[in-house]
Amino acid sequence: MKLLILATLACIAAANVDVEIKSHWSGGFNGKFCIDIAKELHTWKAHVIFDKPVDSIEVWVAELSETLQDGKEFVFTNKAWNADEHVGDQLCIEFVGHTTGDINPTGSAFIEGMDSHGNTVTGATTPGATMPPDYTGTTNLNGSIPGTLKIYNDWGNRFEAEFSFPLTEDVEGWMVAITFDSPVVKMDMWNADKYSTSDGGRKWVVVSKPDREFFKAGDAAKMRFFANYGSGTGGKAPSAIGLFTNLGNDNRVVPSLPNHDCTKYNYDDILYKSILFYETQRSGKLPASNRIPWRGDSGLKDGSDAGIDLTGGWYDAGDHVKFGFPMAYSTAILAWSLLEFKDAYQKSGQLENMYDSIKWPLDYFLKAHTGKTELYVQVGDANTDHSYWGRPEDLPMARPSYKITASSPGTDVAGATSVAFIAGYYAFKEKDPAYAAKLLTHGKELYDFAMTHQGRYTDSVSAAAGYYKSTNMTDEMCWSSLWMYKVTNETKYLDEAEKWFQPEPAWGMSWDDVQAANQVLLYKFTKKDIYKQAVEGTFKYWMPGGTIKYTPKGLAWRLQWGSLRYASNMALVALMAAEEGLNAVEYRKWAMSQIHYALGDTGFSFLIGYGKNFPHSPHHRAASCPNPPAPCGPFIMSTKEPNVHTLYGALVGGPDSDGSYQDSRQNYINNEVATDYNAGFQAAVAGLKSLVIRKLHPEQTGGTTCSN
Repeated sequence: MKLLILATLACIAAANVDVEIKSHWSGGFNGKFCIDIAKELHTWKAHVIFDKPVDSIEVWVAELSETLQDGKEFVFTNKAWNADEHVGDQLCIEFVGHTTGDINPTGSAFIEGMDSHGNTVTGATTPGATMPPDYTGTTNLNGSIPGTLKIYNDWGNRFEAEFSFPLTEDVEGWMVAITFDSPVVKMDMWNADKYSTSDGGRKWVVVSKPDREFFKAGDAAKMRFFANYGSGTGGKAPSAIGLFTNLGNDNRVVPSLPNHDCTKYNYDDILYKSILFYETQRSGKLPASNRIPWRGDSGLKDGSDAGIDLTGGWYDAGDHVKFGFPMAYSTAILAWSLLEFKDAYQKSGQLENMYDSIKWPLDYFLKAHTGKTELYVQVGDANTDHSYWGRPEDLPMARPSYKITASSPGTDVAGATSVAFIAGYYAFKEKDPAYAAKLLTHGKELYDFAMTHQGRYTDSVSAAAGYYKSTNMTDEMCWSSLWMYKVTNETKYLDEAEKWFQPEPAWGMSWDDVQAANQVLLYKFTKKDIYKQAVEGTFKYWMPGGTIKYTPKGLAWRLQWGSLRYASNMALVALMAAEEGLNAVEYRKWAMSQIHYALGDTGFSFLIGYGKNFPHSPHHRAASCPNPPAPCGPFIMSTKEPNVHTLYGALVGGPDSDGSYQDSRQNYINNEVATDYNAGFQAAVAGLKSLVIRKLHPEQTGGTTCSN
């Protein structure tokens, strides 16, 4: 189970800590200790020292490796799944001690090789930047509840009994650790399944059945069972101790950054949390710096069907497919925002986190581009994947890999990935020139591939057609040519881009349609009046009084599926157009209105974890699942209970045209999240933050005064 531990921006010290004795009785006691982690650990030993001898100890989140000092000292070592502990974590271990008689020992604990001086936890290093609090996770059986055992029937070698555990919080998945005083050879339970047994049948760990996970605060969690016992008990049912753990409890709270800008909404905090959402979507081997405590390694065999390494990248949305087209689009948009509004990321303290954020998919694309005319564009079969409701760490199905080649082309996705590489080149060319050069090489090769071997990728990869079908490729041909012109300054690329110019008002902006962005870049690079007219025509179409419908409270509503995505993306384009001197005051004010709608102008924040009233049940498998080993499945998706984990920083799809919205896991149209939803939104927030820094924000130019 994962527990949030807040790291401060001071020194975090690890030292000998006291052992908390939670309860004691004749024959044993229940104890717990928590140690702050002050250095990076990849294996650990924890020592527990008591003032009185203890006969034996049982523990569930560690291995008992040694008993020393005649029972006064015990040494715990990590299990395989909790070997890695990071600075800022807290390691908590709960255990049961067995004694002769009723004693109440005192004790202390420490971790070998970790002194009490601690290490400094650093955040942003940019002068004048806000330094964000951070968080990481640690394994912990938090708040285990001792229960009472009542024996109803005893038939000499089999008995019927029930544990009862008083609850003070809602439960979505649970585990009970049972210690019998004599061996039990079999247990039959109506609401739990065996997870493990040890010590010759004296110790049992059971977990809730898939459809028996839920209890309400104030109730008693009851676990009725039948059990068989051996002949060595004198014909009497054994007594037992049970400890109940709520596996649906995620107490972490991501702290909000202070708002130093006197803006209505805290752009620093929004950027911070949006980047966290992208970390939640990571596939592959997670780094030691992982800040999402309930996420682990996943998809480690991706690409194995093709004999290559396709680990990494982002899961697309609330599922676990890696779709290359929207991933490339999202990466390019985020990198573009870093180029144009780098001051926003610097001043908010998120610059390094932003570099890490976009490098994750860029590294994946480097693996996926396996030849000059070969690009893997999808991992996972969406039909199979969407029938699975569970954790990405537990994916049970085969995950096929799909590619485009010279004979099965995909101009659109190759062009989009080319732009991601080139934008990434600009982002990293000063920070890591060698890495940037590699990105540029791949970007140019993919551009040549896209333009030489033309065709829509969903005509080549039918597995993507039902989910991210490409409707056109000329916008990507223009988009990628514009970025090639930017990076080479060769007019042949600008000529190519102009050939694919679309002058009519842009329908919208999304992974499949970058016409609006193309219009702005064409004007930026040429200053031709025809492109200015195109941009202005698009926003006449989009702004109040134009063709686009508006919700009662002011959202430009393009389409039911992901309505906030389209409004946020067009807000970004408006901000980019304003940077080129096009109707700057009007466009910036309109862009702000669309982003502020998402953040709470209606009284509801559509950004999870931001504000006081936000979604709690987005359509997202991983966030909905209880902590392992509790099962997850379709029964979780269909319940009305909120998600176990708060999906901080994710933008949900958004309202219907009448402004209505239903926060339901089953509502994937309005309540799913996706990497492309957040991309334009985050980029636009960075643009608004940049305006604040430059004192050009509508709230500043409109005479708003600071009330903080």
